[in-house]
Formats: sequence, C-alpha cells, structure tokens
Amino acid sequence: MGLVDGSGRADGSGRADGSGRADRSGLAADVQLWLASPAQGLSAAIESVCGAEAGAEALARLAPSRLTVVATVSSDRACWAELVRHSDAGSETCLAGLTYDPSGRVGRLIWLRAPLVPPGTPVTGDPAPEAQPVLEAYFAALMTSRFEEAAAQFTADTLYSHPPYAGGRERVLFRGRDALEHGFATVRGPSPARQIVTALWQRGSRVFVEGVIEGIPDGGSFFSTAEISREGEIARYVAFYSATRIPSAG
Repeated sequence: MGLVDGSGRADGSGRADGSGRADRSGLAADVQLWLASPAQGLSAAIESVCGAEAGAEALARLAPSRLTVVATVSSDRACWAELVRHSDAGSETCLAGLTYDPSGRVGRLIWLRAPLVPPGTPVTGDPAPEAQPVLEAYFAALMTSRFEEAAAQFTADTLYSHPPYAGGRERVLFRGRDALEHGFATVRGPSPARQIVTALWQRGSRVFVEGVIEGIPDGGSFFSTAEISREGEIARYVAFYSATRIPSAG
C-alpha cells in the first residue's frame, strides 16, 4: 500500500485521482498530512491536516492533475517518491513521503512542491556506493563554510536545486561543480544553520533525506533527494524546506 508501487505507477491509496475524488481507504484514522502550498519551493509555507476525511479532502485539491513517477525508495515503514505533477497551471517537481503505522495504513504523509526541476543524467552501470558518508561530508563542509570542500562532493556536471536563500525570491539552480562552489560562496554565503539528518532511505543510486535545521531561531525541517554517481559523488540534488518543523519519521 502506498502512493506509488515499484513499477513507477501512482496508485489510488489516499490520494486524489484525475477526477478530483480522493480515496481515504489507505489513510489511518489519525493520519497527519503536511501539504506544501502551491508556492512551496519558493516559500516555506506548509499546511497541516489531521484525520482521514480531512486528509482525503486536502489531497483532492491536487486534482485535476497527472503524476509521472521519477523515482521511488521504500522500506517496510516508509515510501518516498519524486514525481512530476502536470496540471493546467504547469508542471511541478514534487516529493511525496509516506510513513506507515503498524496496520500498514499511512500515518504520516508529506507532499512537497516546487517549480519543475530539470532531470539529471541517469546514473547507470555498477551499483552506487552508500550515500550517507558523502552527504555527511557535504553537510559538514557546508556548515563550516568550507565551500570548496562542500562542492567537491558533487560531480563536475552536477545539477543542484535549492529553495531561495535569504532575501531571494526564486529557487537557485546551479549547473556544474564550479558554479556550485561559486554559488555557495556568493549567493548562500556563511550561515549559522546546521543540517541534522534524522532519516535516510536509499535504493541504488537514488536517496531521500529528511532532517531538521538547528542554529537559527525556529529552525524547520528540510527534505531532499539526490542521485549518487558510481564514483560516490552527488550527480543531482533537489532540496525543500518547511519553516514549520515536521515530526520526524524516526
């Protein structure tokens, strides 16, 4: 049960279909949903909804639209997916995260949105190495303003998408390691923010991460998805931020 299955199709368990209906059969009675505003990816606003009936109604507001699954990673307790959502208003890149309760119903659902992020070059060939060490090295360098070292964790032709930095009104998109290092130094700059990873899921080259932001007043939650190259570098990275801290999946 979940938003997506292993074939890359989107299923109907607790989500809106193209007709505007929403099936709540896959949602726990006390499900907690966190749904980004249409401006998410640009602003950090997010809506919290409790209960299966209210959750189904909130999900129905995403219709009419068509979902294309880009990648999924799942475990016994959770499923994460990157999707492209097509609607009359345009196309979006979305992250959807589902956490299951002991009965197998969805107890927590997170839906994040951003203007469409370009796809990366698919990672093929040998299995990708473990993602956690490279991501930890990236965050450690970023938190201490060692921008050259942070950028060194990415491929030479990497694609990096991030919510607007302080004062910005558009998402940042850096193409290539050199542009990324320059962007870290001149667009992001030093920051007291500390990224603390609370959960990570990986299948093959694809990884999904969630965590919290410390070191700043009222730090919220962050979520990201990445592709890891065969050489253990980040080939594509797409990040989201919620100013409201979302309870962790654990």
